[in-house]
Amino acid sequence: MNYKELLQQYTDLQAEIRDLEKRIKKLEAQVDRIEHDSVRGSHSEFPYTQRQFHIQGVNVKKQKRLKRLKKLLTKRKDTCEELKLQIEEFIDTIPDSRTRRVFQYRYIDGLSWLQIARKIGKHDESYPRKVIHDKYLEGIFDHNPKNPK
Repeated sequence: MNYKELLQQYTDLQAEIRDLEKRIKKLEAQVDRIEHDSVRGSHSEFPYTQRQFHIQGVNVKKQKRLKRLKKLLTKRKDTCEELKLQIEEFIDTIPDSRTRRVFQYRYIDGLSWLQIARKIGKHDESYPRKVIHDKYLEGIFDHNPKNPK
């Protein structure tokens, strides 16, 4: 995956992390839930009158499944947070302030190219995209062929 593809995932990663946190919280509420039910039975002695009994307990199989699912979701959330951190670190390594701001506005703040152009004092939306953004990414690949394309 190249830098551009990784950068474009930032807002999706943020949304996925929020979704995963909600799902994990919902699971945590279910794990310790005590289940209630009622069953019919009869006295053990004559006249064997039928009665209804209320029972409660923990569904162990369900608990194990929920714990496995929570572990899976937590692992996925950690992966998303790690990718988000890599993107933040990449943007932090950009030496030029204007270029760094363009990348932050685009990927972290999710602004359009026109909004970015206005924030940096330009009126042409292609300026931040072509002159700053694309040129910087091309320079990375020209100077460091080990980076994936």
